[in-house]
Amino acid sequence: MNGAIEANGTTLVKTLVVDDAPMMRKVIQQILTKDDEIEVVGTAANGQECLEKILELQPDVVTLDIDMPVMNGLTTIKNIMVRYQIPIVIISSLVQDGYFAFEALRLGVMDFVPKPSRVATESWADEEELVRMRVRLAATMQVNRMRRVRRRKKVIAPSAFYDTMPTALVAMGTTLAGPNTIMHIVTQLPPDFPGAIIALQEIHPRVLIPFCTCFNDISPLEVVPVTGPCPLRPGKVYMASTFKGLRMEPAVDNDELILDVADAAQMPIDQLFSTAAEYFGQNTCGVLLAGVGLDGADGLGLIKAAGGLTIAQEQDCCVYPNLVENALRHAVVDVVMSNQGIVHRLESWIQSRA
Repeated sequence: MNGAIEANGTTLVKTLVVDDAPMMRKVIQQILTKDDEIEVVGTAANGQECLEKILELQPDVVTLDIDMPVMNGLTTIKNIMVRYQIPIVIISSLVQDGYFAFEALRLGVMDFVPKPSRVATESWADEEELVRMRVRLAATMQVNRMRRVRRRKKVIAPSAFYDTMPTALVAMGTTLAGPNTIMHIVTQLPPDFPGAIIALQEIHPRVLIPFCTCFNDISPLEVVPVTGPCPLRPGKVYMASTFKGLRMEPAVDNDELILDVADAAQMPIDQLFSTAAEYFGQNTCGVLLAGVGLDGADGLGLIKAAGGLTIAQEQDCCVYPNLVENALRHAVVDVVMSNQGIVHRLESWIQSRA
């Protein structure tokens, strides 16, 4: 962390809170100061003031609103990422407008979190803790490894082959800051990619659907948010949140496989990988990307044991290398590759499955 300070032997995360509403600045400050590991070193009412305060206060993390006067959140993100490379946690009420969540994650923020609301009083404590956890973890992010995703012109596959069961499955797993990496990979795949892709990442469930709507504007493959039962099809990317589990099971009245949300799992990436190995065996490719924690290694081991391919993102590309490092320690990774290398390997692997 840059310029972190010590108090009672504990390293404090110096945080700058940016929001145009005085009451919300106060609320977020109160939420954060309940954590002994976080110190709010200042507040700002808009993006321009934020940039000035960064020079003065040298924060480790910035919490940022989107809808602000003078300089809005998206412009502020661009400035911070280019000039200062400080981790950013978006705390915004604009969760239903997918453009803002998509753009923020495309530009490289650590996460997009809905503003805590007392409307759902039973979840207030959880919403508070989510904000604090995001700020604590943002301070450990290798933000210099984050790259904005280029906006690519959407190309649609010339023919439809999407009414059949896929013969091969790519299962991708990641946690925090993962949507950015998923975008980097998916946007470079060919529009006629014949396998199905399931991408599990740590993204707030309220953000998932609007995010996918905007992701579809640049993805060569159709992006489908998993919020209920849906048949698995080739040429599609099924995006799900680690806030919930995933299950795959045969349809009752035909030979299709149905993908659906399940109860929250302690290790959701392991759950996805193990299910993929169960149903697709050697026609499974498991891809473990950046993330915090120990999830994914056991599931990769099952894919490898079934004869499938296991890929991990290069550690030097990971904003959080924990997941990959753990999988490498368990010797369950066949190849370690950059984002671009993963794209090329997926293309050659899927052709070998045809």
